[in-house]
Amino acid sequence: MPSPRRSQFPGQAIDWMVGTQPARVLNLGGGAALPTLLASRGHTLFALDKSRKQVERYRADGRMVAVAAEAEALPFEPCQFDAITCHQVFHRFAPGLVLSEMARVLRPGGVACTSYLVRDDSVPWVKRLVKLLRQVDENAMRGNYGHDSMGALCTSKYFPEVEQRSFRVWQPVDRPTLLAMVRQQPAVAALDDELRQMVLAEAAELYDSAVPGADDLRLPYTLTVWRAWVDHVELTAPIEINDTGLVIPL
Repeated sequence: MPSPRRSQFPGQAIDWMVGTQPARVLNLGGGAALPTLLASRGHTLFALDKSRKQVERYRADGRMVAVAAEAEALPFEPCQFDAITCHQVFHRFAPGLVLSEMARVLRPGGVACTSYLVRDDSVPWVKRLVKLLRQVDENAMRGNYGHDSMGALCTSKYFPEVEQRSFRVWQPVDRPTLLAMVRQQPAVAALDDELRQMVLAEAAELYDSAVPGADDLRLPYTLTVWRAWVDHVELTAPIEINDTGLVIPL
């Protein structure tokens, strides 16, 4: 399926996460899509990633401060940011480390915002496609998006107040894209030519019957956002802000 990373990130979701007034925001990993949107909405954006290649992409954008570092060891003085954002990658971090670091660099009243975009397979044409592909491979279109990791945020002593909200996102899928996706499935690619053509013909019929006369289908995703307010009381080390208030990007 088209990557959920390429799906549109709704503007109302961004506003719900960090507000409409310009804010000082730190984004942790997850590619350039969300940092670019945040910067375009007037926020002062620090984009952090452990990949030097991704950091160079951030730097080339010119609208954000690029930082090469681990999310579990943030190279900033305490209380530097109004908000921290993290899209589709929280499960890759060590929660016991990253949550305390997020709390440390957030200002009092600051907010940590994490989000996951998950495909919705309940729509009839998607259910039919899943059924078709699982006739060839029982594991087709299965995946762990990582959103189960949000339990660590919801139970964190550093973020006792958590809100959750979901937004609908639709990814356009035209006929060639759908057939290419089916063709690229490993189990389909491994079929002999006759069987592969039969599967592709069924996928083409599925598309044509789902949107007769239309230009494309729309693949549904649910974007779920968690918004959590920091509480510095539980930090094991006291927060001390020096007089300069410097931020030290690597």
